[in-house]
Amino acid sequence: MSRLSGSCSLWLRSSQLSTTARSLPRYTRSIHDGIRQANNNEAVVRSTKHQQQHQHNHHCRRRYPDSSRRFFGTTRTGAGYGNVSDQMLSRSPEDEDEDRPPLFQHTPVPHTVSIIGAPMTYGQPFVGTDTGPALLREYGLRGMLSRLGWRVEDVPDLSFDDLLSSSSSPSSNFASATSSSSFHAKNSELVGGGSKKVYEMVKQKFQQGSFPLILGGDHSIGIGSLASILSLYPDTGILWIDAHADLNTPTISESGNMHGMPIGLHMQGVMPPPGSPGSAGTTIAGLEWLQHENIPQLSPNNIVYIGLRDVDPAERHLIRSLKIQAFTMHEIDRYGIGHTMELALQHLLKDNPNRRLHLSYDIDSIDPLLAPATGTTVRGGLTYREAHYVAERVAYSGNLASAEIVELNPTLSHDEGARETVELGLRIITSFMGKSII
Repeated sequence: MSRLSGSCSLWLRSSQLSTTARSLPRYTRSIHDGIRQANNNEAVVRSTKHQQQHQHNHHCRRRYPDSSRRFFGTTRTGAGYGNVSDQMLSRSPEDEDEDRPPLFQHTPVPHTVSIIGAPMTYGQPFVGTDTGPALLREYGLRGMLSRLGWRVEDVPDLSFDDLLSSSSSPSSNFASATSSSSFHAKNSELVGGGSKKVYEMVKQKFQQGSFPLILGGDHSIGIGSLASILSLYPDTGILWIDAHADLNTPTISESGNMHGMPIGLHMQGVMPPPGSPGSAGTTIAGLEWLQHENIPQLSPNNIVYIGLRDVDPAERHLIRSLKIQAFTMHEIDRYGIGHTMELALQHLLKDNPNRRLHLSYDIDSIDPLLAPATGTTVRGGLTYREAHYVAERVAYSGNLASAEIVELNPTLSHDEGARETVELGLRIITSFMGKSII
């Protein structure tokens, strides 16, 4: 989608720049060339910054324990930050005639949200995702949720420091029962131990009647959150908002990074079921608890992807062979975000209109021009309003019962980019927690 205003300002989805250039006037083509060169320069700078910061950030986190002040300073207030006359989405008389469910119908009234910080960083190669929960709180998350009418329980961040001392080896990749060189799962003991803590805390909050809001951390925390959902509510519909499918397993992953495996490790037809030879709980060090807890597997029919645009060949084959419902950026461009969301919810709710839903929102689903502070950026993502509409529409269904937001990493962008990404993350949270525009 492109828009050219009277003042010659240009707004293009980044993936469309090259395909659109030939049809633009000469003066606009020069703008395109400038944007392309700027993006190339930014990629070089970004790669250099990654290498430098990977060694530097661990020292900085020790020296600056209040990392949020390091990036942001004083908290802002004012219009646009979710703190001016906030309110829940309302129901119109027309909606009541349609007998739509109330918002957050699966969370008992008065609605309580439990904020669960999961500062996981071992599922991917960059230090910095562990600062996400603290930054979101520091920038006003609790107050924003309170003003929406939620009772807020702020659970202390889960601690993963003890995993380093209890792990047999910080670089342990797989269980001794597996010797195949094709088996590739980096830091599996650390990720597995952290995922178990997420699983136990989320399950506890479900049992207490709260709405679990999990703040990542990298997306490997989805191993634990999905396990808790599947153990208590195995028929829950999953909305996975992400540039990536996260459908890898240790045997097919090209990188071995476990933030790309939370769906694959739970998916029926991808990994053998619990108790079977080759299952995640029997072959991956750190994930033995999946075997002990006898976690049900995720049905391919119970998940919908939205925003995919960087899918590995093996994942592409699985999506097709398992007939998983996936709306890539191609479908969003073709149908528009409104119709795409209707199709997604229709798929999940057609057999049970009151079915519980879980929303897993990776910030890299949004175009990196808007959310640069994340580790696996891919151009051509969701626009600002598309990103918000996804969140708003899921909340408006009335079925949302839990949610997580992941992969915020302010160390991978300059200060302004980090600030913009965290601010956008906060606004996305308030949108799926029920904030209305009017």
